[in-house]
Amino acid sequence: MKNTNRYERLWATVLIVAGVVLLGVVFFSAFAIVKDPGGSYDKWVPDEGVEGPEASFDWASSDLVVEFVDTSSVGDAELERWAWNFGDGTESADPNPSHRFPEDGEFAITLDVVDGNGLASQAETTVGVETGAENSGEGALGLSDLADSVIDAVERGAKGGGVVLLVVGLFVVLTMVGGRLLRQGVRALRPIPDRISVKLRPKNLELAMAGSEDETPDTTEAAASPPLPAPEPDETGVEDQ
Repeated sequence: MKNTNRYERLWATVLIVAGVVLLGVVFFSAFAIVKDPGGSYDKWVPDEGVEGPEASFDWASSDLVVEFVDTSSVGDAELERWAWNFGDGTESADPNPSHRFPEDGEFAITLDVVDGNGLASQAETTVGVETGAENSGEGALGLSDLADSVIDAVERGAKGGGVVLLVVGLFVVLTMVGGRLLRQGVRALRPIPDRISVKLRPKNLELAMAGSEDETPDTTEAAASPPLPAPEPDETGVEDQ
């Protein structure tokens, strides 16, 4: 008997510890997600493939001369090639070229960069030059590259949504399992008397009541009839003749 109680207590302790551990894992994981949702998302949905560059540049004009400065961000490899198109029929392969335009006007400028992995990106803008004037601006990511970035972000978001749902479902399951183990362990240490409940349908209840009425003896028939009252004497005491 003592060994049985010892094993029951040991098993109850194991259940309680397992339940507390599961609930603790869920709590700390949820706290980490709330603290850094972006980092948690990146862990769940890592970027696929190799990250490429993102082209951009700054420019400043003085008279008809424009200075261009490459500000492109690199991906997983350093930039190796630059291709400038100044919109006036001339090109350059320098990272930070200086170009003199032939006349006043606006020119469409594009910059294509290629990294060591062979991945390319393009930035574009319109540069306005005027004799005796100064101006400046910047070139942003081209429409084609921007569209590709949006598509990649949407696809990554869709994948991330599925992963987030799976993680939330896992947290719910772990919470339920942990709570169940904890309750079972507590009940094993401090047993709660079982409750038995019986539900009778209306038809069964009527049959039960009818059966109890049939088994009850009829006391009215078994009771003895009361005695008849005795005749009262004649007040005159004379017999009728």
